[in-house]
Amino acid sequence: MSLSVTSTPKRNSTSVHSGDHDSPPVSQKEMKDTMRPELNGQTWEFNFKRLAQALSAKTRKPSALPVNPEQIDTLENYDLAIDKLQSQIDKAYENFACQKPAKSLVKKERPERKHYPGFIDFLNEGIKSSLAQLPKDHKALYRDLKFYVWDRPTKDGIEGAQPLKPDGAGVLGFGADKLDNLFWSPPAEGGEQIAIPVEVKGNWSELLLQAATYARCMFSASPLRQFVLVIGYKHNEHSLRFLVFHRGGCTSSEPLDLDDPKGQEGFIHLLVSILTWRTRADAGFPAWCNDAQVCLPGRNAADRSPLIVDIDRILHYSVCVRGRAPRVFRIRVPASVPGEEPLAGKLVPATQTGVRRSARIQAAKEKKISQTSGTGSPLNPTQTVSGNAKTKASGKDDDAVSSIVISRVRALADKVENVDQAIDWYPLDPLNLAAGDSAVLKLCWVRGRGPNNVFIEPLLLSDCSGLFGVPKHVYSFRAHHKGGCPTTNHLLVPAPSDKLEDFWWNLWDEISEPPERRSLLSHAIGFVGHSLVSAKDLRSLVLAVVHAHAGYYNMCQRNYQHRDLSIGNVLMVDEPIKTQRFDIPNPNETQREILELCKKLDINDHCTGFVIDGDMAVNWESYFTEEHLGTRSGTSEFMSTMLLKPANTNYIHSPVDDYYSFYFLTQWACAFRELSPEDKLTNPQHLTDLRSELAGGLHTRSTATTTIIAGQPFQAEQYGAFLVQARPFLKKWNEKLSSLGDEWYQIDASKRYSADSFRHIAERGLLYFLRVAVDSKLFVTVQSQLSP
Repeated sequence: MSLSVTSTPKRNSTSVHSGDHDSPPVSQKEMKDTMRPELNGQTWEFNFKRLAQALSAKTRKPSALPVNPEQIDTLENYDLAIDKLQSQIDKAYENFACQKPAKSLVKKERPERKHYPGFIDFLNEGIKSSLAQLPKDHKALYRDLKFYVWDRPTKDGIEGAQPLKPDGAGVLGFGADKLDNLFWSPPAEGGEQIAIPVEVKGNWSELLLQAATYARCMFSASPLRQFVLVIGYKHNEHSLRFLVFHRGGCTSSEPLDLDDPKGQEGFIHLLVSILTWRTRADAGFPAWCNDAQVCLPGRNAADRSPLIVDIDRILHYSVCVRGRAPRVFRIRVPASVPGEEPLAGKLVPATQTGVRRSARIQAAKEKKISQTSGTGSPLNPTQTVSGNAKTKASGKDDDAVSSIVISRVRALADKVENVDQAIDWYPLDPLNLAAGDSAVLKLCWVRGRGPNNVFIEPLLLSDCSGLFGVPKHVYSFRAHHKGGCPTTNHLLVPAPSDKLEDFWWNLWDEISEPPERRSLLSHAIGFVGHSLVSAKDLRSLVLAVVHAHAGYYNMCQRNYQHRDLSIGNVLMVDEPIKTQRFDIPNPNETQREILELCKKLDINDHCTGFVIDGDMAVNWESYFTEEHLGTRSGTSEFMSTMLLKPANTNYIHSPVDDYYSFYFLTQWACAFRELSPEDKLTNPQHLTDLRSELAGGLHTRSTATTTIIAGQPFQAEQYGAFLVQARPFLKKWNEKLSSLGDEWYQIDASKRYSADSFRHIAERGLLYFLRVAVDSKLFVTVQSQLSP
């Protein structure tokens, strides 16, 4: 198997040579502006008892049905620890009330910062009263929880953003009266870690967005955790909320009036719920993964022995709260006997997505731009993260903030456990991992499709495993943070039987959406390639894209449409990998021409370009009968123009859009490819501006595309020799895509939205692209060898 690293361009690249200039840090306002579209339509309220149940330690009832990977989970399936502690809750509240805790809360009209000390005292008194009533043998994970006023920058944060200053923080196991340092993810040398951030403000809307930036840091420090708790306090009302962020948005307790006995009782009830946690798994952390090692489940029912593997490298992760939040590990099966020296160093990701950039957020941005000047600042492209990167915390040169990274030493302190996780999906001919092997493990929070909540990606990976242009699949499973407890957000959003209007927390006069019920799915595949931006020459790049086209079409032959072709999801390898031979059974006239063109391009069973992932894919066998919500799929920089236009509310995502994504990701690879040593640009600003335009959204990308395919003649001194060489190929390809779009719209509208129409346009799109590839001069050597 082949292994190398996915590489993508740095955030807001401003230099075409090595050593890019630093970009200005993202401001607090900009960070909050990115949080609102993440949370819009997915903010919910539970009463304190229901939220306490959702947070409580729990075990699956013996009478509950077996855990189906596509089952929507509900509280009725569990025995809840909080339900057995009502007498202790009552006594804890009585003790709490006797201390008259509300006296520590200053008058509502006082300035915000004046409220910090009193509110922190209130929280600590609640912890003390709650702990006093728990059974003496109760080993609470948060028994040593203590809250502190902070109100200054943390020692680490999200790279490229201004450091955050939570008003307060709950930490574990620190007994001093004052905190000296505070981290989201402490280094191996030591430091206190935030367990529960605290935010104080006079407005719930602003408070929630600020709290969401803390949740994003908490998820970055522990990416596979099920949820993040932030305590919010509206000081001008003496009102408290438990804010629970999860991959489907945020679920809050209803506001608790701390001047009212009922509100104080609800506060104690919620505190006791988190004190029921005895283990990290109770708190929603995966017992089978500590971010340094992974305990993989056995192959099948006959082979239940777990396999502990090392995380060799973090290949990619996404910085977000709501969303798929993909995290990709390169894993290594230990080759020697157990007890060998573990890998050292920090767990620094090779690439990350700087902020969640969905079609939904992009559409909101484009709408805003169109209503103003018609231009806007670029979206942040995927960035390379440096473990040594620093951001100024204030105006002082010596006040620096490190990027959030995970210390391998600290991660290994939490031993991985064998959790009962069934292998839910695997191919007929699975790849077996042996000692010394490496592979890739992808974890992603996905939503099911259709009325049966079907997960498409594991089916796609299994059904297409090892086809030409598709990686070999090991297996997939729905993760469990402990036995019987699938890692989902299902318990934190309204249940299918609930009336949504009873739980909708309307902060911004937005229309509520159906709850996003997400599950953490894990996929093991046999290899990963490197980014197209690292292609050694144009011929290698185009050949990889040709092979990836064949992989996409192979998926279509199995009735799967990928719908998220991006620079991170189309990879290449330097040495060809043997796969199944590319073939089309019982070809029609168009397909026969496709096979003839494949012969000219020497497409056989040795592949250099692959389409990976599939968490946005659909299956044509069910897609056209499902209920659709109008959502659009893809990564915004590589989505077609028609998909990105906000006005196209009823637009259908077809294979035409996927073929445009192939074009945009290849165009990106050409523009962002590292320059060769012989490239000595006399005016690098031309290429710098072009890159910014490609990463800047629909309007600026269109400008950049016009520059590439129809602008003035390029000069290698301005854009580099690679892009100049690629320009004719890109221009001819773009013309063929326009013809493909015309052909698509010639199909009768009443017949366009069907599996037959999608299949027809998929084969026509492949045909057009292969014609361009054959007509180019890039493969003349292959063609001449085939000539008589």
